[in-house]
Amino acid sequence: VVKGLPAAFREGDSAKAADSRPKQPKLPVSILQTKTPTVWFEDCPDAGNRNAALEMYWQLEHTSEHKPKVALDLLEALMCEPLFDTLRTKQQLGYVASCGMRHTQGVNGYSVWLLSSKVGPTEICKRVEAFLKDFRKRIVELPEEDLQRHVVALGGQKLEPERTLVSVQETFFSELQERQYCFDRYLHEAAATATLTRQDVLDVLDTYILPGAPKRRLAIVASIGGKAKSSLASELKAIKKAYPKCKVVSSQKEFLQSAKFYDTTA
Repeated sequence: VVKGLPAAFREGDSAKAADSRPKQPKLPVSILQTKTPTVWFEDCPDAGNRNAALEMYWQLEHTSEHKPKVALDLLEALMCEPLFDTLRTKQQLGYVASCGMRHTQGVNGYSVWLLSSKVGPTEICKRVEAFLKDFRKRIVELPEEDLQRHVVALGGQKLEPERTLVSVQETFFSELQERQYCFDRYLHEAAATATLTRQDVLDVLDTYILPGAPKRRLAIVASIGGKAKSSLASELKAIKKAYPKCKVVSSQKEFLQSAKFYDTTA
């Protein structure tokens, strides 16, 4: 079967044959601007919807190292409960208040999502920014044994075996899709998790996420229902006041026209 394949597809052929193999396309990922956020607000197609849905996305770095990724996993584990308790239970902004790490073709990121019928996107941003400052204090004051419990629990999750063939397929296909080919990633991530400290979490917050962070790259995206508390025009005015130097876009085309990209994330 192998001998019947074209020479360009057979391993062990000449360098010329190898060079003639089809090249995989690049995996472009846009690079958000630093320090001032990129904002994209739009009206929801549902004119009768009373909610405003918002995502705040912080873009970190492109890396193949495991520790930066598991540091975000730990941040998520530490933040999810107090975020929900503060914004959903106490402030009662809406039914959805969640957070999580993002991994886009090798580029790490972190997001907070909220859905509210009581306040608009700009007010949600203000509440999240205030929460982040308080959350940092919470991490500083967190007892060491509580922090270690989170670390151990996260390491245990990494070592959980795949239970079905479907989950095995999804895990391996993701490695192929992103061209990482690290099929024992769970072992590397578990080992990296064991090295995490309080300072690793604080470094993520201080370097990338908190207001004024030197490498902060933030995108704020919102969809505003037709019967929401505020209109698109008023929210755009408010967000420009809250973030005076923000970059406002109104379409994917407009965003991509001025965006810079990683050359490749393969």
